[in-house]
Amino acid sequence: MDKIIPAILAEDASDLKDKIAQLPDEVKFVHIDVLEEDIWTDINIDFEVHLMVSRPEEITGRWVNRGVKRIIFHQLNDTISKLKSQVEIGLAVKLDTPIEEIFSLVPEVDFVHLMSIAEIGEQGHLFEPIIFDKINKVREKFPAVVVSVDGGINITNYQALKDSGVDRFIVGSEFKDLWESLTRK
Repeated sequence: MDKIIPAILAEDASDLKDKIAQLPDEVKFVHIDVLEEDIWTDINIDFEVHLMVSRPEEITGRWVNRGVKRIIFHQLNDTISKLKSQVEIGLAVKLDTPIEEIFSLVPEVDFVHLMSIAEIGEQGHLFEPIIFDKINKVREKFPAVVVSVDGGINITNYQALKDSGVDRFIVGSEFKDLWESLTRK
């Protein structure tokens, strides 16, 4: 179940701590969505951050010092590439980005993070089935790369995503239902 990762979008430090405390004890890793505000409190769980900020290179050192295991960026630059010796680097791809545009960057990252919703930065948006085409193209070109999918994942589409070769599932508003459904089996 460590491949099903709860997405935390916190309003403030207290909300971050509360949302993590509500997770099942078996959850050992979380995904924190980082918007322009720096919301942080010490947490006792491994985590990755998805930096949806205008200048990610200015705050990456802060996250490394906090103990982040993986950082997800929407663009790469030399500053970000130098972090690879300290953390895993993921490249986020928005739904409307032609997947071929990122192919030259895949060898520079540890994983590809595909957004499966049209609008990012909020939870509760609908899953877009067009993501399957992107997953297939990434798998064809880079069969060994780790693929994570983020957005709209639920009980209905989880198995199809798994069958298409997704390695990590980033689940926000539907996490509890999906987790309970899978742990009952």
